[in-house]
Amino acid sequence: MIVPNPHLQQIASYTPGATPDQIKAEYGLDHVEKLASNENPRGSSAHALAAAQSAITQAHLYADGGLRLRQRLAEYHNVGIEAISVHNGSDAIIHQIMRVFLQPGDVALSSHGTFVSFHLAVKGVPAEPVLVPLTSEYRFNVRALADAVTDRTKVIYIANPNNPTGTYITHDELVWLMDAVPSTTLVVLDEAYVEYARYLAPENYPDALSLQRPNLLCLRTFSKAYGLAALRVGYAIGHPDVVQWLIRTKLPFDPNGPGCAAAVAALDDQDFVLDTIELNSKGLALLLSTLRECGYVTSDSVANFVMVDLGDRNKAIAFHTHLLLQGFIARPLTGFGLPTCVRISTGTHEQNLRLANVLRAYAAEFIEAPSPSLIQ
Repeated sequence: MIVPNPHLQQIASYTPGATPDQIKAEYGLDHVEKLASNENPRGSSAHALAAAQSAITQAHLYADGGLRLRQRLAEYHNVGIEAISVHNGSDAIIHQIMRVFLQPGDVALSSHGTFVSFHLAVKGVPAEPVLVPLTSEYRFNVRALADAVTDRTKVIYIANPNNPTGTYITHDELVWLMDAVPSTTLVVLDEAYVEYARYLAPENYPDALSLQRPNLLCLRTFSKAYGLAALRVGYAIGHPDVVQWLIRTKLPFDPNGPGCAAAVAALDDQDFVLDTIELNSKGLALLLSTLRECGYVTSDSVANFVMVDLGDRNKAIAFHTHLLLQGFIARPLTGFGLPTCVRISTGTHEQNLRLANVLRAYAAEFIEAPSPSLIQ
């Protein structure tokens, strides 16, 4: 019998959400909307798809390993190419960071109720994930993070906005944290939803790249606002002394050629991104106002999803099941450490309207009106 490294026994595989076809078959439904994975309901930029289709004609050749994309990103962000590394989605970079900068026994610090890939990546080293509680408003607590730092803390991971709560730390909070932690601790700011957050919180969302801190590394993705989730393209931007180790340890020809070609074209199609952001803004406002008017407890999301806290694990299961029966796939958050919560992505205008009606009908029967102090 082939036996893996013992520390891998504690790792559970990531379970993606069910597909519409699976839900149709299981519940006997004719029509199902997937609002579980924070995907772009507008699809992809036509320019990006055309670029990918052109690149696929060269599928028999190795691509450039993201070199052209790095050059274009460096121009876009006005930095040197040595400050950019690309990979198969920002997800892959999270795992890469933990392999590169952690040794067995080191600590990676984050918060309860954050992106599940952080936990998987740290445990795979193996290192120790240490988690501090979210605030009562479902936000990262930067002071608690700073207080938890020890000489074993090598990485701090902050999803900003946080997945699955949609909340964010402000520019001043980020500056305070960077001043408070040792310069030998790498702070990873995962900004997968940055395009949405900057539009919804323009005054105090962090301008992380302007800080130019050597121990601050920002992650971005083309999976969300750019609509290229299946092509798996993300990137890291930071000080060259840090980024060089991501470049050195990346597989030579990743990301794939069609993905990189699509990403370059998507970056140049900012009209598509702006339309996506505006659609999300309207959808998020509709869903949040509907939820709160009906007495649901939610977080203050600035991403492309809402998080609903049902206050009880069984109530969360019942709520999620009801949405399925009404043809909407949402995401239960037990795997994120939030078993009383469910995350719902924004959709098209028509999807959002139908979902709002389902939420109102469910609340009228099952949701007790909370006291104002409970509504976040």
